[in-house]
Amino acid sequence: VLYCAVPIRHPICARLMSIRNAIVNQFYRTPAADTLTRRADELDIDEPLQGLLGQVKTAFYNRSNKQYGRFSDEAGHVKALAGQWLKGGLGFVTLSEQWMKHLQTELAARELDIEGYWLFAQETLEHGNQLWFFHFKHKPGLYLSQQLDLGNSAMIDFGRLGFGGVIDLAALARQDAQYLTVSFGFGDRALQVALLDVVNFVDTLDTSVDTDRFMAIVKAYSETLPTDKGANYRRKAIEYCTEQDKLGETVVCNEISVALTEAQDPARSESLVTFMQQTEPEAKTEFIPDRKSLKKYLRYTGKSKEVSISFSNDLLGKNVNYDPENESLTITHLPASLLKQLKDELGPL
Repeated sequence: VLYCAVPIRHPICARLMSIRNAIVNQFYRTPAADTLTRRADELDIDEPLQGLLGQVKTAFYNRSNKQYGRFSDEAGHVKALAGQWLKGGLGFVTLSEQWMKHLQTELAARELDIEGYWLFAQETLEHGNQLWFFHFKHKPGLYLSQQLDLGNSAMIDFGRLGFGGVIDLAALARQDAQYLTVSFGFGDRALQVALLDVVNFVDTLDTSVDTDRFMAIVKAYSETLPTDKGANYRRKAIEYCTEQDKLGETVVCNEISVALTEAQDPARSESLVTFMQQTEPEAKTEFIPDRKSLKKYLRYTGKSKEVSISFSNDLLGKNVNYDPENESLTITHLPASLLKQLKDELGPL
């Protein structure tokens, strides 16, 4: 028995989640065995299933290594399957079965090993339908029965979720530039190229470029505000973008401009959106935030074999001063723990 050790009411489930179809298949491949176990019918749409998909989505949104793109323009098996399914030529069970057979064939041809379960789920949200696919494994566990007997069980290991992705079905039907998002998880390194090939993925979006450009605009706008207001505005903008990333949402410039109204100078009538329109009218008004890029706007970090330094951007010019001629930092107000270590080790100088 495989148990899903998640709360029935997961925060993601609180949103208007509506699962239309869902199924799980098992695939196990080693040099000695190649076994695909297919489920004959779809899973019941119930609260445990919502808990499972909710946990999977949370893990997916929390990852920083997501890639955004579409199916390759060249003919591909998964691309063809998705097209047939959307047109009603395939049922959901057949879609998952053919997808898994294609995965089995591709990994066998490359002599790659894998084990675990694959979840496929179609979800209807307010903004449209999505098709989720995710690889996960189980781990050994213990359970107590109602008779207080102790037994062994197998539980989904959410700490080791593997490759997964989501297809925006409306964007796919329109053939937008970006409708497929994928992400790798624990233990996927040797499989990465093969798994991307299986789903015919092509990277079409560089989120770091979009994030850097937006933050450059925010910096330029904040410099038109009083110094204290400008620093606060930049920090609030980073926090907003970070929160949108955690929620798996895009940053809409009109919305962030309104949300940060209180952080700007009340005497200034020009908003961030107006500033963007005047200075960089060609810039994107909606973008997917890149977590790695956002981090560098929050903290300066660097390390070598001997030294590791990390400090908040807000401290530069205050407790931390940089001398570009000598390429040196002067740090005051040292952390109490570091100061104690220095005093204990070196004593007063």
